[in-house]
Amino acid sequence: MKLFLRHLATILSLLLLPACATHLQQKECFLVQAGFRAVKPQTSSQIAHFQSLRPGKIHQEQRYGKTLYMLADTSKNLLLVGGDAELERYQEIKYAKEVEPGKKADRFTKGLENIWDQGWGSVLGSMVPQ
Repeated sequence: MKLFLRHLATILSLLLLPACATHLQQKECFLVQAGFRAVKPQTSSQIAHFQSLRPGKIHQEQRYGKTLYMLADTSKNLLLVGGDAELERYQEIKYAKEVEPGKKADRFTKGLENIWDQGWGSVLGSMVPQ
């Protein structure tokens, strides 16, 4: 029964994730929603710097007295760039879309376990696949 409830919680949490297919696409979606802007490297020094960044990782750099956060997308040849406010918003979005649904699913699973433990298991038992 607990295995069934865990599978149910996993399915529910997957349904609540955004439509982005891969982890990198999901990260990019969250960054764009948070206000990161897409920049295409133009000059040879920008291109060299872009190519030196590890794809899929958010890099922090100091430029002109400000902290910038960058994510290189080599497949699109774009750099997503944002500041402190955008990074904070990204973290809020990520938490809301990844952590909160898991917590909701956990609460739902616990609620089902409580119903089962209160005697409904004998009534509902025939409906649960073995």
